[in-house]
Amino acid sequence: MSRQPTWKTAIDILLVPIAVFRVVVGYTVDLAVALGYPPTLRGCAAACSSGLCAFNCELRQLLRLDLADYLASGIDPVSSELGLHIRFMMGFYAVCVAPFMVMLVYALWRKKEAIRGPAIMVGSSMALLMGLFIVRAVFGHPPSTNPGLLLLDNIVDVVAPFLILIRVIPRPLFA
Repeated sequence: MSRQPTWKTAIDILLVPIAVFRVVVGYTVDLAVALGYPPTLRGCAAACSSGLCAFNCELRQLLRLDLADYLASGIDPVSSELGLHIRFMMGFYAVCVAPFMVMLVYALWRKKEAIRGPAIMVGSSMALLMGLFIVRAVFGHPPSTNPGLLLLDNIVDVVAPFLILIRVIPRPLFA
């Protein structure tokens, strides 16, 4: 059995913390935005009408993920307006991307060739959604007050689709 190139191993290693990040953010912040939960942690659980909302508030409280200051800053006007498009994107990240990242890391480490097709689809979808998000945030009305900080705040989601695509598109997948 031949060893894979070092660059593929490096990407595989980088994808592990990205997967952990996507799962944590996917089931806290993304879920809160997608389902319209209160963004602030102050009084969040009391404002909830469902158990899932209260649990999400408690989880965000535990991780200190208060969205109120970020949304009020003007850095991310797309997320601040909570339109249908951002709720769809966040829902996709919570429901599809977070579990897929775990499967991707597992499949790459176990050398499962079957992950290529789904990885190309999810990586392309992530790249498209992030591209649209950034264009809308920078050039939309109102525009982001700090595009550099917007990119920095979303660096994992900007880099991840490219890492996924760079890793799975070349053939052969594991040689």
